[in-house]
Amino acid sequence: MRRPVIGIPAKEREKSQNDYWHRMEVVDDLRYLTVKYGGTAVMLLPGEVRTDFNKSDLSDPAVLSEEEKEILHQEAALCDGILLQGGDYSNAYEVEIARYALEKDLPVLGICAGFNNILRALGSNIFEDETKAHSRYDIAYRHKIRVVEGTLLYDLVQSDTYEVNSFHTMVADEECVKGYARIDAYSDDGLVEAFDLEDHKFVLAVKWHPELMKEDRFTESLFRRFIEACSKGG
Repeated sequence: MRRPVIGIPAKEREKSQNDYWHRMEVVDDLRYLTVKYGGTAVMLLPGEVRTDFNKSDLSDPAVLSEEEKEILHQEAALCDGILLQGGDYSNAYEVEIARYALEKDLPVLGICAGFNNILRALGSNIFEDETKAHSRYDIAYRHKIRVVEGTLLYDLVQSDTYEVNSFHTMVADEECVKGYARIDAYSDDGLVEAFDLEDHKFVLAVKWHPELMKEDRFTESLFRRFIEACSKGG
């Protein structure tokens, strides 16, 4: 049986002092979960002729040419679904891949920065959390979110509350999401923790990192449902 191909846009890895090479990477935890639950993970690479990419998650000043966009579209067209990984920065090519996937109704899962880039692809944006309340670089830390009944996330979690990690500085409030997507979950301070698109095969964006909660039942349900959606001709 053919396994669905899941494209994961790569991010530039910061060069170490003794490294002469520019490197692009995918978080291996995401490859692991993709393969574990029935997918084949492939890395999607930018089509720009440069080796220095954006280092901020506020915005990417790069403007992609039509040729550069077409390269990304060709890559994404080889995939049955798109997994947008997290990170400390985002690139215009990630937003373009998200935009293409949404336009073609490919299943999409966005994590942390992937959440941001789906919002950007929809025409909205995020902003910096000046309180730093959600930037807790601690794998054991959890905070409670309120899950909205009747949403995709509620279907996966099967509860109106859930506890998640918090590794981000960029956030979205209701105004950023409402009118663009259905809000699935809120944090205690009213920020949006997850959203989905009802009129697509599968589109879910979460602010936390399920790949760092591998043993959680939700993580299994999430990746199984995503891979299943990709298997159905996404």
